[in-house]
Amino acid sequence: MKLLRRVRLARVAVAAMSVSSFGSAAAEPEVKPAPEVLEVGALTSAFAEFQRTCDAEGRRLWNQSLCAPLLVVHPVTRVFVASTWPTGAGTGPWVGVFPSDLTIANTALTWAGTTWVQLQGPLPDAPARRRALLAHEAFHRLRTTSGHPGREKDNAHLDGIEGRTLLQLEWRALAAALRTTTPSVRTRAIEDALVFRRERRALFPEAAVAEGLLEEHEGLAEYTGVALAGTDARGRRALALENLDDAVKRSSFVRAFAYASGPAYGLLLDEAGPRAQGWRARAFAGADLGTLLQDALRSGTPEPSPEREARYGGAALRETERERARLAQARAEALRKKLVEGPVLHLPLVRMRIQFNPGELIPLGEHGTVYPGARIVDTWGSLTATADVLLSSDWKTATVNAPRSEPRDARWEGEGWVLELAPGWRANAGPRPGDLVLRAPEALSPTPHP
Repeated sequence: MKLLRRVRLARVAVAAMSVSSFGSAAAEPEVKPAPEVLEVGALTSAFAEFQRTCDAEGRRLWNQSLCAPLLVVHPVTRVFVASTWPTGAGTGPWVGVFPSDLTIANTALTWAGTTWVQLQGPLPDAPARRRALLAHEAFHRLRTTSGHPGREKDNAHLDGIEGRTLLQLEWRALAAALRTTTPSVRTRAIEDALVFRRERRALFPEAAVAEGLLEEHEGLAEYTGVALAGTDARGRRALALENLDDAVKRSSFVRAFAYASGPAYGLLLDEAGPRAQGWRARAFAGADLGTLLQDALRSGTPEPSPEREARYGGAALRETERERARLAQARAEALRKKLVEGPVLHLPLVRMRIQFNPGELIPLGEHGTVYPGARIVDTWGSLTATADVLLSSDWKTATVNAPRSEPRDARWEGEGWVLELAPGWRANAGPRPGDLVLRAPEALSPTPHP
């Protein structure tokens, strides 16, 4: 093991094991030299550090262990280092090349007969952020293996002026509550945050459910990461404040807001006293974080007021959001002309796996959401997009701008995307001139009923 800590992958051989969708590995793995992309020694140290705390900390927070097999994959070369081999296949770290039909993302992944905590390498250099990432994804695996996989709804209201403004006012109030040690000042700041939250959800009737699902999925996961990464209460608050500061720098809050809200509410609940006892179990079961904190503090339901907004720079924030909205509207209109008015290529989503940046999504109303860059793997092959992909609201169709030429050897290229087609898949003419729709081979098509 001491030797491993000094070895980079450039000096070891990689066993690239061909694994079927059922998790079985080929008997004779192909052995090839690996590029210098991941440090085996550093990763095994990170794996060991996590294993020392995952059981006790997981049981402290969720009454269940967070320990899990860990799998780090380089996004370019697809070289991976895993903390263990699939059951019975070997001992020590498993080093190999990740199959091309699987996506690389920070997530829970079932592959090779094992449910992994999958992470995109390299891991963060900062120890606290590295611990937070491992614990965050381990929480996702915990929910998956316990039968509570994440569910999400569209949060398009967080791309408009009022939605974004009231969310940022809530964040500023949460930050004020985390920074102070004076009980009365903290109580007032929490009350302010809850008022902004309630006001936003009154304006957008779907917001309470849609936001709650993402806070339950990503917010609790990020709270878990922060709670395990900080060495003391002060360190945990510092990490949560970093999340709040980073959140406002994102171009979109639609899919990313819970990474800021979740840790803030979680830490405030941890410090809210006896009435907050048991809040994690209720949150795990779907209780709203804001409601839990309001109940713990016995807070009333004060009304919004200009004075409340003024404490957090509401007027200047709204002016900034008006300018952003003007630019965003122009961007959305350009995307609508490109991906809705066509010509376009439609790809059916059957068993989709997607890799994307949650902080850059652009809602297009009833048409769905634009992902400015993504990798999608499905039964028809893989789509690698460096530009815009439109996913329908029901996640049944992906749309890109139509290609200007026919595919070559199952490879199709368009403006900002490359499509690698599975055997037999082809494109037929769509309902409008210039549109194309990807069709399955006859063997995979539904049998028509008489």
